Amino acid sequence: MTQYYHTEGCSNIETYIMQFVITSKNGIEGKEMSIQLIALDMDGTTLTPSLQLTERTIEAIKNTVERNVEVAICTGRTLDELQDVFMDLPFVKYAITGNGSAVWNLAKQQKIYEDILTFEQTLEIMQLLKPIDLRIEAFADGKAYISQHCYDRPIEYGAGDFADFIIKTRTPVPNIHDYIIERNLPIDKFNLFFKRVEERAAMWDQLEELGYNITTSFLQNVEVKSSTANKGNALRELSNSLNVTFDNVMAIGDAMNDLTMLKFAGLPIAMGNAVPAVKEIAQHITDTNSNEGVAKAIEKFILK
Repeated sequence: MTQYYHTEGCSNIETYIMQFVITSKNGIEGKEMSIQLIALDMDGTTLTPSLQLTERTIEAIKNTVERNVEVAICTGRTLDELQDVFMDLPFVKYAITGNGSAVWNLAKQQKIYEDILTFEQTLEIMQLLKPIDLRIEAFADGKAYISQHCYDRPIEYGAGDFADFIIKTRTPVPNIHDYIIERNLPIDKFNLFFKRVEERAAMWDQLEELGYNITTSFLQNVEVKSSTANKGNALRELSNSLNVTFDNVMAIGDAMNDLTMLKFAGLPIAMGNAVPAVKEIAQHITDTNSNEGVAKAIEKFILK
């Protein structure tokens, strides 16, 4: 796919050509897009490095919704982890959580789609993890459950600069292994934080060989989902429910777990801080999440 980047500094004719091609995809030459749905990744994209929403970003999203363009939060987080975001964006109606494990109608507090791990799969994964000392987060019911000893020592178990966020958003249980067995229900996904790089690499290979969908959003984590659960499939389900075709969807992301939704969207946009693989498939590269890249992309393509 041909790549198109910032148009600043280009001649008028160069800018026109870039914008013309951006409005066409899959051979639909000259047909201008009418964006009806925007999918926004959160961490590394819509949120600043300090996990905040700027006033400019909030205003851009609000103005988008007022123009009858739907906005969907599309994240690896659970509902519990998004409460601060929901307070700032009460006008956003939809959320894709668990990196595609669930789609929610926020206005109705209703799950409208799920692609989760069965209880048998959950037990299989837990058995593999049992010998390893790591932080296991089990995502279910809009919450992230972790063992009490990991909750009490977040730094030791990979929280880094986000220890306060972990304490605020995780639900501790005495022992995550026992809790999963006693709960006796499927879960949306696992988020695993390893202490040792070697253990992470070995577990990644094992789980991939078993057919699970493995992604990552941080250097030290592994996210384990159903083989078909990803942001792209979830965004397709949401689009279908809204009668919106792919060419009327805009998506913005930065990390490997955003690739599927960017490939689905008619207008895929990469953050300036995105990994190379994301920039490669983008039709436009906006500014970084430190410099309100999401707001700038919305202003350029929706609020122009």
